Amino acid sequence: MIRRAETDADLAAWCEVWNAITPREPITVEEVERRITRQPERLYLIADDIAAGCVAPTDSAGRLYVGVRVLPAERRRGVGSSLFELVVDHARSLEPEWLSTQVSGADPESIAWAERRGFEEYGRQVELVLQVRGDEQPPASLDGIQVVELTEELRDAAYELTREAWADLPTEVQVDVPSYEVWLEEEVPGPVAFLALDEGDVVGFAALMERGAGRLEHGLTATRRTHRRRGIATRLKRTEIAWAAANGYRELITFTQDRNEGMQAINRALGFEPQPPWISMRRRP
Repeated sequence: MIRRAETDADLAAWCEVWNAITPREPITVEEVERRITRQPERLYLIADDIAAGCVAPTDSAGRLYVGVRVLPAERRRGVGSSLFELVVDHARSLEPEWLSTQVSGADPESIAWAERRGFEEYGRQVELVLQVRGDEQPPASLDGIQVVELTEELRDAAYELTREAWADLPTEVQVDVPSYEVWLEEEVPGPVAFLALDEGDVVGFAALMERGAGRLEHGLTATRRTHRRRGIATRLKRTEIAWAAANGYRELITFTQDRNEGMQAINRALGFEPQPPWISMRRRP
């Protein structure tokens, strides 16, 4: 039976299914509830605690995300198709220009499933993973640049820097800069964020986000346009890696656009290993 996930129990079941399929990007009931409060047009569906579906706004105007996850052992029973029909009906009621979804490049069955429903690839996110040894040390100093932890007093300056970096991302579709409130909730949720300062001015930003089981994710690594290609992004990442090692984390993950070759090169130089990509797909409603 398919039902709307609204109670804590239903949302917990939804998260359990979703996290079983995307363990490196887990989500909690509290996070879902915050997003529903901020965006009540969101829809979360759960089917017999073996499948989950959702409709959610994206970072691009006119585009809605639709997602369906079915536990592997429960596939080919029609539950995914039933969920898909319901999420598409809800999405159409919001009159978007595009419906988008993401599928793992390691899951050809799901890629084919999406293609049969009219979705076509339009971009890829490269996933990279670093296994942390535990003895990594902070980087050497960089002339004139000081790295400090983010404080409340510097949040506004950090946000303005990330707005600049967000606008420069080499994405296949136009991406809207998140509001300050969304940035705080989605990009700076802790446990730590770092700033690069040049004579007190914020010129670099990087944050780490909890992903459960001793794992952290790198968020957007931003460098002011006037200070790029000076090693600031690398120093910020090395600082994050050393912090993770010192605080008992053993895996770091990061995602970047497949066209962002510069950031991919930095990550690989730091020891990150590429994983199967996440394929962005879309169709008209």
